[in-house]
Amino acid sequence: MFKHKLNYLFLVLCLPLFAQEGINKYDEEGKRHGLWRKNFEGSDQLRFEGHFNHGEEAGDFKFYKKGFEKHPSAIISFNKDSDSVMVTYYTQEGKPISEGKMLDKKREGKWVYYHKDSDSIMMTENYVHGKLEGKQCTYFTNGKLTEKTEYKNNKKHGESFIYADNGQVIQHLHYANGELHGPATYYNASGEKLIEGQYTRDQKKGEWKYYKEEELQEKKDY
Repeated sequence: MFKHKLNYLFLVLCLPLFAQEGINKYDEEGKRHGLWRKNFEGSDQLRFEGHFNHGEEAGDFKFYKKGFEKHPSAIISFNKDSDSVMVTYYTQEGKPISEGKMLDKKREGKWVYYHKDSDSIMMTENYVHGKLEGKQCTYFTNGKLTEKTEYKNNKKHGESFIYADNGQVIQHLHYANGELHGPATYYNASGEKLIEGQYTRDQKKGEWKYYKEEELQEKKDY
């Protein structure tokens, strides 16, 4: 009985040592292979962990922020059949902040961002070679749109709509290369027109009209 207890104690004490034997290893060609873990320099806190398959990242890699080790700050998912990787960023409490694809260390395709205090989507946007392209949509916590704006080459370009929380458009604007350019109309939350005019390169130009209770009150020339 005493011998069995000694054997059990030996197994318990040595199990962590055996478990570490397969970590941070190389294959016959000197490439990383299997589970790798690295700590922050001069610290026993984990910096990252993940699996390599003969030098290539495989599956999920977890990255940690110094001083916060309970949850990873980011998880990067590698797929051998894809050149892109899936990336998810997290708060210190483990709640997702944003997620999307990266290609050659640049954002690519659709990215999703989440509200801080809920699981609802805060914003969606699209990237091409790391630059915003297409619609960027922002949402209230109830899921309704608060803004929808077109982008081109990382700048606002095209139509832009701003919404009240009841779904009513309160601003309808146009942009060109990041500047207000084209017709602009402003409404109140009830849908009544307040102002309309024209922008040229971020400046008001021409005749602007001002309304009250949908009746024209004033005209100004710029």
